[in-house]
Order: sequence, then C-alpha cells, then structure tokens
Amino acid sequence: MTNPVDLMDSTGYLVKLHGDTAIYKKGDEKVAIQGISGVPEIFAKDVFQKLNPKPREGCTNIFMLHQSVGNYVYTDEKSPGLRIEELPENFDLIIDGHIHWRAECRIGLKKETLFLLPGSTLTTQIRKNEAEKEKGVTIYNTETKKTEFIPLKSQRKVIYKEIELNTTTPKEIKLSIMQYLSTLEKEQFKKKPLVRIKTSGKLEGQGIKIDLNDIQKQYRDKFILSFKNSLKSKDKEKSIELVAQLIDNKVSIDNMGLAIMKDCAEKEKITFDYQKVFELLAEGNIEDAEKEILQKKEKKDVEKTA
Repeated sequence: MTNPVDLMDSTGYLVKLHGDTAIYKKGDEKVAIQGISGVPEIFAKDVFQKLNPKPREGCTNIFMLHQSVGNYVYTDEKSPGLRIEELPENFDLIIDGHIHWRAECRIGLKKETLFLLPGSTLTTQIRKNEAEKEKGVTIYNTETKKTEFIPLKSQRKVIYKEIELNTTTPKEIKLSIMQYLSTLEKEQFKKKPLVRIKTSGKLEGQGIKIDLNDIQKQYRDKFILSFKNSLKSKDKEKSIELVAQLIDNKVSIDNMGLAIMKDCAEKEKITFDYQKVFELLAEGNIEDAEKEILQKKEKKDVEKTA
C-alpha cells in the first residue's frame, strides 16, 4: 500500500514537495520550487490556508500543485476545487498538473504571476477541449518570464465530433455517423486517429439503445473509434449516459467516497474520525473501522450517562 510517489522520493528518482521548498542554483541565479502533493478537493482550500506558502527572496519562485481549479474544470459543492484567486500570491510561476489540456494566463492583482496548465503529453480523455489542442512541452524562461511551447512530433490525431439530431431513428443516427466517417477517411493521417463521436437528440419510441458494433468493425482499420451516447427517448426522456457518467466523472472514487462520508458526518453530527474510518475501509480493514466507530459511540454513551 506504499504510495509510488513516496517510494520514488525515497530512492532519489524525484523530489516530493508537500509544504516543502527545493532551491536550485545555477551561477548567480536561484530558483525556489514549492508545492503541495495532491489532496482531496474538499480539503484543498484548507491545506493552502494552513501551509500559507510564500515566495523566497532573491529567487525565481515556482509553485506546483495537482488540483482542480474551478475556472477550468467543473466543480460543485461536494468537490469545490480551488478558485484562481485562492492560489498563492506573488509567485512568478504556478504550474497545475491536474488538467489535461494546455492553457496559460496571468493572475494576481498586478497580473505578474503566470498560471500554467502544461497539459498531459498523452491523450487521457477524448474531450472537445483536449482534442482541439496539441500535446507538447512548455519551456519557461526565468529571465524573460515567458514560455515557449514545443509540440511533440508524430502525434496521433484526436478528433471529437458532436452530431446533434432532432427526433430521429436508430437507422438515421447510424447513417449520420457513417456519412461523417466517410468524409473523414478522405483525409491523410500518419497514424490511425482517435475519433470520438457524441450523438445527442431524441429518439423515436421507448427504446434508446443503438448497436454500433457494425460501424466499429467497418472502420477499425482506419480509426480508433469510441462513441458517447446522449440520446433520450422521446416518450420517457430516459438518459443512457450511465457509462459516460463514470468515464467523465470529475472526482475519483476515493474522493467521492470521502466527500459523501464527510457530508453524512456533518448532517448526522457524527463524532468519530470519518477520515480515519474511510481510510480503514478503503484498505479493506473492516474490523478496525468498526472498532473505531464503536469506541467513539461507547465513549459518547458514557458521557451522556454521566
């Protein structure tokens, strides 16, 4: 159950920064790198307030994190993430490695801090905003405070297509998909492209399931196909996004479970350490989790009796 990041840190392959600072020197120049390791989104704001990171004098100051930032990804009450204005102030560069597409902007009162999303070097989820941008690496110049983006060579093309239809039938939907693919196969690709097709609209009748296996087989030598179905029944307005909800979920299963337990603990005024109990349950240690809950309950009952 050892965290692989901790393991690599102990062997010297990387430096794990969590409330720590690493200072590097080259000639007369010094760079101070601070950061926090990934924490559950519901606690991110509290962690920042507790650590209260400050830039070091005489250094180019860089802060690194791996969290959701509400300006760029979906957040809600149970997974609020961070807001741009809650990020540390007066750093030269803040790098967020959690979001998979590249973006950058100037933040802070004087717009002196560069907020950079370097993006992933591989396509991790086929979404519109990720498909539209190239993958690559970003070079940050500590003298000019500017960046240079270098795209990776031989990238596999990622294509995201939305097909929105009004009231229609499965046959018409399949025809629309094949018409689009027939125009796409006229283009030249160095590598077989990843193609994600999202279909939406209302379907005639109560049935809303469409078998697209024949299309998959027909084009498997030309494209790596995947489909996202947001069709609804005209009669019952049933959604068929059960799988898509899991694929596109912005919260990991662990974070979701912890958020649910936190919410229940607050509503029911539970006294036991829900975070400790959750960790025990996540490790499959049910007996110790049960003991932790019962000990707190027995202590509370004794206090009530007294």
